[in-house]
Amino acid sequence: MKLNILSATALALTLTLTGCGSKKVVDHEKVTIEKGQIAPKIVVGSNMDLALNDQFDKAHKIEESTKKVIFVFTKATGHLVKQFFNTQSEDFMQKRDIKFIADVSPMPSLILEYAALPDLKKHKYPIMLIRDEKIAPNYKNDANSEAIMIVNLDKLKVTNVKFVSNINDFQNEIE
Repeated sequence: MKLNILSATALALTLTLTGCGSKKVVDHEKVTIEKGQIAPKIVVGSNMDLALNDQFDKAHKIEESTKKVIFVFTKATGHLVKQFFNTQSEDFMQKRDIKFIADVSPMPSLILEYAALPDLKKHKYPIMLIRDEKIAPNYKNDANSEAIMIVNLDKLKVTNVKFVSNINDFQNEIE
């Protein structure tokens, strides 16, 4: 049993150091959707209700004051968003009423526990985590799953959704 845990830890460390998949986001033109259903639980004009724990296992939810919810469903987009937030002040998201949600549900549990979570805990800002693979499809837009999804809210009501894939568009949408 000890050998298996050590082997899994070594695998997780190797994947962390060498990477597991591409970290490059393919740049596409920004997409804005102002009506209709974006995902099963994201519909323009409807309220958004979601509660998840962050990387420190602290509960968070989308609140009436939340203005933007950022979703990432790939490792590459997650890195891009974290890279941007790491250059901002610690209270950047809080001042702008932004929530950041990352889908980690496809990740094997050993890699999540021994590699990804320790890395995520290095970030001082909260990253709400989708850990359950049954939850992710409710918020994922398959046509734009490789882009950063920015859901704009007004008192919980979805006003529009934007999909961006480069740092300039991302920065313009959240500042």
